[in-house]
Amino acid sequence: MSRLSIEIDPDQHRQIKTLATFEGMTIKDFILSRTLTPKREEPDATERLLSSPENKERLLSALKTPRKDYRVFETMEDLEDALGL
Repeated sequence: MSRLSIEIDPDQHRQIKTLATFEGMTIKDFILSRTLTPKREEPDATERLLSSPENKERLLSALKTPRKDYRVFETMEDLEDALGL
C-alpha cells in the first residue's frame, strides 16, 4: 500500500471534510471518488435537496404554500440560504 500526502491550509481541509461528510464518505473515499472514478452526472438540484429528510420536509412544505406567498429564488445559493444550508 502506498501513502499520498499533500499540504493544504486548514480552510481547505474543512471544506473537503464538509463535502465528504455531506456525501457520507471519509475524506479518503471522497478524494478517490473524485479523482479515480469516471465523472458521474451531478444529481439534480431538487434531488440533492430532497435527499435530506429535514430539507425534504421543508421543501415539500414550501411547495404547498399558497401561490401568493411563493418566494422566488434567482440562484441555487439563494435557495440554499433560505433553507439554512
